Amino acid sequence: MKLSSVFRLILALLLCAPVLYSQWFQQVSGTTFNLHSINSHHGNENFAWTCGDNGVILHTTNGGTNWTLQVSGTTNNLYGICFMESSAAPILAVGEGGIILRTTNFGANWLTITSPRNKTLRDISDFGFIAVGDSGTIIKSSDFGITWIPLPSPTTAQLNAVSAIFSNYIVGNNGTILKGSSGINWQLVTSGTNEDLLGVPLFGSSDLTVGTNGLIWRSSNSGNSWFAQNSNTTVTLRSVEYSVNNTSRIYICGDFGTILKSTNSGSNFGFQNSQTTQNLNSIFFYLGDNTGYSCGNNGVILKTTNGGGAIITSVNNNSGIPDEYKLEQNHPNPFNPVTNIRFSISSADITSIAIYDITGKQIEVLLERYLSAGEYEVTFDGSNYASGIYYYTMRSGKFLKTAKMILVK
Repeated sequence: MKLSSVFRLILALLLCAPVLYSQWFQQVSGTTFNLHSINSHHGNENFAWTCGDNGVILHTTNGGTNWTLQVSGTTNNLYGICFMESSAAPILAVGEGGIILRTTNFGANWLTITSPRNKTLRDISDFGFIAVGDSGTIIKSSDFGITWIPLPSPTTAQLNAVSAIFSNYIVGNNGTILKGSSGINWQLVTSGTNEDLLGVPLFGSSDLTVGTNGLIWRSSNSGNSWFAQNSNTTVTLRSVEYSVNNTSRIYICGDFGTILKSTNSGSNFGFQNSQTTQNLNSIFFYLGDNTGYSCGNNGVILKTTNGGGAIITSVNNNSGIPDEYKLEQNHPNPFNPVTNIRFSISSADITSIAIYDITGKQIEVLLERYLSAGEYEVTFDGSNYASGIYYYTMRSGKFLKTAKMILVK
C-alpha cells in the first residue's frame, strides 16, 4: 500500500470513526448514581466493590465484566468502602449520618453497625480500622469493625481521607493534616496550605496528599514541613494511590476525568487518557501497579490492566504559549520499543494522538483530552507490536497531521 493511500485512509477513519482504543476502559456499572469509593480484595483483584449515593453498593467477581447491585439496607450516601486485610476479612462501608455497614460474606448480607457519632463519615482505612468525617470526627474499632469508639480530635474541620498504617495521616478541609501514633493519638501539623485536602494513599509510606486547585502536597521529613509538587493542572484532585508492591508508580484521579501518573515516586506526573469527562472520586491499586480501578460521578467505573497506558507530560512550561500547532518527528526513530512524540498546540482544545498500523487500522489512542495551550510530550510503547511501519496522528481543533515511525525489534 502506498504511503499516500495510508494517509488518506487514516484521514477517512478520523473523520467518521469514534475513538476505539484506550488503556483505561469504562465498564458497565448499571447505575447513574455518583460513586465515591472503590476497593478490591487484597488477594484477588477480580473481586471489587464500589459505593455511592443513595446507598448504592456494587460488587464484581470477574474483574468488572459484570457489576451487581447489592442490598445495602440504606439510602444514605456512602463515601468510603474498604476490604479489610485481617483474619475476619470484613468489608466495611461508611457514609452519611455516621452510617457504618459491615459484611463478612462479600456483601451477600450487609449489617448496619452502631456508630458512636451521627456525623457523616467520609473515609475508612484498612488495617487500623479508623474512620473519619465531618466536624473533626475520628472513630476506631478494635474488633474488626463490630464496635466503634470515638477518638479525641484536635480539629473541627471536615476530615476527608485517612491512612492508618505506616505514616498515619488524616487530611481535611482548609489544609488540615493530622499525624497519628498507632492510629490513636492524632495531632495537628502545620500544612502550609489552605486548600481542601481530599486524598491520601492507603499505604502511607509516602507522605503525600492531594486536593483542590490541582494540589499535590508532599513532605520529605515525616510531615514536619510540606511542599507543592507540580501537577500541571488546576482541577480538583480527589484520590491518590499506589500498589503495595511498587510505590514508585503513583496514580491520582480528579475532576473532568483527570488521571495523573508518576513512574518515579512522584518527582514528575503526567496525564493519562481516561475516556471520560466525569469527575473521578476514587482510584485503587493494590497487588500490582498494572491492574487498577477508578470510579466517579454518573456511575462511571474505569479499569486498567496495563497501568493506564501512555503518559503525557507538559514540557517547556516557561517558554510561553506556542504561536502555532506542531507535530514533531518521534524520537528516537527507528525505535525499540519506546519512543517519544512531542507536539505543540497554540490554543486550548480537545487534543488526540492515535497510533495506526500499516493498513490504517487504529491500534492505540495515546491521548484524548482537553489540553491548555503549550508544548507536550507523550510516550508510545511498542512492546506488544511487531516490527514495521506505524503512523501517529495528532488532531486538535482544526489541526490534523500524520507522521510515520518505524519499530525495529
